[in-house]
Amino acid sequence: MFKNWFGWIAGICMLSVALMVGYGFAQDDEMVIAHKEVFKRLERAPVVFNHEKHVEVLGDEACAQCHHVYNEEEGKLVYEEGEETGCADCHGLKDEKMNDGSTKPSLMNAYHISCVKCHRKLAKAGKKTGSYTCGECHVKVNWKLINTEGAHTEGE
Repeated sequence: MFKNWFGWIAGICMLSVALMVGYGFAQDDEMVIAHKEVFKRLERAPVVFNHEKHVEVLGDEACAQCHHVYNEEEGKLVYEEGEETGCADCHGLKDEKMNDGSTKPSLMNAYHISCVKCHRKLAKAGKKTGSYTCGECHVKVNWKLINTEGAHTEGE
């Protein structure tokens, strides 16, 4: 009888490990940001974004930098856990005037405001940061990453 239980426990443990390893490989550390559904024809090469590295370096409180919603009562962007979406879910091709007189930036402007502004701020403070010039982010070799098998393209 003990052998029977041992076999079941060992099997469940092996299955658990296999599922955890599979889940780990299923997560995309790097995303190719192209948003062809918004831009239609890209003028610059797509950007490779390492989500895991940003979470690791900036911590969970940095989620609000990208994953925010507009709270009309407060008149500002706020982070609501569980409401995380991609940028293209709210931002479109053009800047949009809001009812309160503010402007919702276009998708391109939202990325540039969030990403470039943060990277420049870190660089100015003498801290290690990522790229923040056009050519450093929009690297020509990234053209080959669009629609290649296995590449995750944000927004597709």
